[in-house]
Amino acid sequence: MTMRRKRRGLATVVSTGILLSAVAIMGSMLTAWSNSIFATEQHQLNTVYAEGVNKLNEFLVIEHVWFGNNPSKFVNVTMSNVGNVGLNVTKITLDNSIDKTSLLVTDGGIVRGDDFSTEIGYNWTTTEPIEITVTTEKGTIYQTFAMGP
Repeated sequence: MTMRRKRRGLATVVSTGILLSAVAIMGSMLTAWSNSIFATEQHQLNTVYAEGVNKLNEFLVIEHVWFGNNPSKFVNVTMSNVGNVGLNVTKITLDNSIDKTSLLVTDGGIVRGDDFSTEIGYNWTTTEPIEITVTTEKGTIYQTFAMGP
């Protein structure tokens, strides 16, 4: 009398199905991960490109600088936006060898073709040229020099 042993194991069909399911799940996870990485990279690239193009289209001209002394000394700076896009002036700095003043501008939005003028309290002299630096929200810097009357 021979005794037969019972085999307890997975059939070939069942083990193949499990392996195929595992490979399909790993493949779909890899595809989803790579799509999210590429979408993030594409968004960053588009942002950098758009900022660069807008920076190239941004153009400001410092048109007129005049000096006053009533009731105290001040400098008035008038700027025009001659670029293709609107811009936002955020900082104006007046500097000579004696004094330096920075003005943070909160309402310096200039639409295309418009101008902006602001008065800055500054102790100017008639012997020292003043370096006027205007900074926009995108970081573009415009400079000019003016001499007191």
